[in-house]
Amino acid sequence: MKTMPRQKRLEAKAIKRILDARTREIVGWLYEWNTGEILPRWKDGRRENVIYE
Repeated sequence: MKTMPRQKRLEAKAIKRILDARTREIVGWLYEWNTGEILPRWKDGRRENVIYE
C-alpha cells in the first residue's frame, strides 16, 4: 500500500481570537495551517474557560 507524503507546515493564518470567557481579554489566536491543521497560539500559556471569536 502506498501512502501519501505528509505536507509540511509552511504557513498559517489566524482564523479566530481566543478570549478569556470572564474578562473577554485576548489570550491567544486559533491558526489554520496549510496542512489543514488547526492549532492555538497562546499569549502567556494555555488557558481554560475560553471562548473563540
